[in-house]
Amino acid sequence: MAEWKEKLIKLWTKLSRRQHYMIAGASLVLLIAIIAASAMYGGKPDMVPLFSNMETKDAGEVAAKLKELKVNYEIIENKQGATINVAAADVHEARLQLATEGLPRGNKGFEIFDDSKLGVTEFQNKVNYLQALQGELTRTIEQIEAVEKARVHIVMPEDSLYKKNEKPATASIMLMLKPNVQLSKKEIKGIVNLTSKSVQGLSPENITVVDETGKILNDPDDDEENTVSYQTLTQIEMTRKVQERVQRDVQSLLDQALGEGRSYVRVNVELDFDQRQRDRQTYTPVVDDSGIIRSEQIVNESYSGTSNQPGGPAGTQSNIPGYVAVENQSNADYSKKEVTKNYEINEETEKTVASPGSIKRVNVAVLVNEDITQAQQESIQRSVASAVGIVEERGDTVSVEPLPFSTELADRRAAEEQAEKERQERNMYIAIALVLLIVCGIVAYYIRRKRERERLAAEAAEAARLAEEEERRREEEARAAAIASGEVAAEELTPEELAQQNERLAIEELIRNKPADMAMLIKTWLAED
Repeated sequence: MAEWKEKLIKLWTKLSRRQHYMIAGASLVLLIAIIAASAMYGGKPDMVPLFSNMETKDAGEVAAKLKELKVNYEIIENKQGATINVAAADVHEARLQLATEGLPRGNKGFEIFDDSKLGVTEFQNKVNYLQALQGELTRTIEQIEAVEKARVHIVMPEDSLYKKNEKPATASIMLMLKPNVQLSKKEIKGIVNLTSKSVQGLSPENITVVDETGKILNDPDDDEENTVSYQTLTQIEMTRKVQERVQRDVQSLLDQALGEGRSYVRVNVELDFDQRQRDRQTYTPVVDDSGIIRSEQIVNESYSGTSNQPGGPAGTQSNIPGYVAVENQSNADYSKKEVTKNYEINEETEKTVASPGSIKRVNVAVLVNEDITQAQQESIQRSVASAVGIVEERGDTVSVEPLPFSTELADRRAAEEQAEKERQERNMYIAIALVLLIVCGIVAYYIRRKRERERLAAEAAEAARLAEEEERRREEEARAAAIASGEVAAEELTPEELAQQNERLAIEELIRNKPADMAMLIKTWLAED
């Protein structure tokens, strides 16, 4: 900006004072023209939209009512519809007047049944219901920010006694979007679901959504998010972005260390897009009653007395009735204790989900100028490996190779940049020269016009003066002739005319009486001249 300012100042100082006056005069003329145009168009009333994007029928009804109310208006038509503009001072009153008349009618919803009359047939009720449903859906869809206008057409199936003969309901939706706005897939899906849930028996597959160009917006073939090609393109795009980011970081590091144009970096990144999910369950054994007891059961049995052993041993002596056995009286003690413990199972569950897009392998190639020493080469290799995050176990590699660089490309680029800069400067000077030429032409035109008017005025004044002198000379000659012939009385003569007459009479008397002396006097006058 400072460079341009300096150039303009130098250009202004090179101009002469006359050129300065010409530029100032042209600027003044331009300012006067702008002020005149502003005064001319500023006197018109400020027209603002009363209603925008109206149907032709509604626009005609509104225009007729405005004409009846004697309100000035203008109609602008485009592909979105008709727009009616009125003066800003009349817009609010006009809207109130039209609202009392129910204008504009627009898309009617279920309020169409407010004017229902007696004797309406069932067919007419069905038609009114379908029209009301279409109007309600249209108004609802137009509430979406990206939608300028909408039209909904619904086809309801006819009732049939047989299920197999029934046809499904269908619908088509025409959308007119706002300029430079596009609907997303989710918004289109929302419109389809809204319509299908509003009409009984209407499935999303039987709904078609198109824009003003006739393009189908809900075409199932365009659902790229679930296709293999779309996923492949997404993976390629993601890989490219990762490579560009790593390459940009490494290149900026080397440019700051070695200088621009002394190194070139290329990065190849391989990403892992496989989705993995791993579930692992680990059971920990109970050691030294360290677990949590879930349930515990303890059984104690004891007996003490002087009798045979409880229950007796197996055999005939104790189990056959009536058999007399030898009594064996003795003291007996019996005890039994059982403990059953159930512990909670120590279980550890681990679920790992590996998201796709992790780096699988990185390969970095760096070319440096041949004047790099071996120590610098090794330092660059270590720095690049640290900056990228090279993992040798993963198979990552970093290669730094010194090569003689060719400056042809850099020189050609510098020459192209210089040529482009000169071309821009040349275009700037040409533009300034054209502007000055136009300004000078305008100033020269007005100056020439002014001089032409002055010349014509001077010529007209000179012609008037000459005509006046000629008229005065003729009058003087006529009076002189009249005086000479004696037609003018002596008392009518002015003192000057009387003196001239006396001089003339004296000369005539001298010529008659002394012609020789008069001839000598005339000869003397001629000799003096």
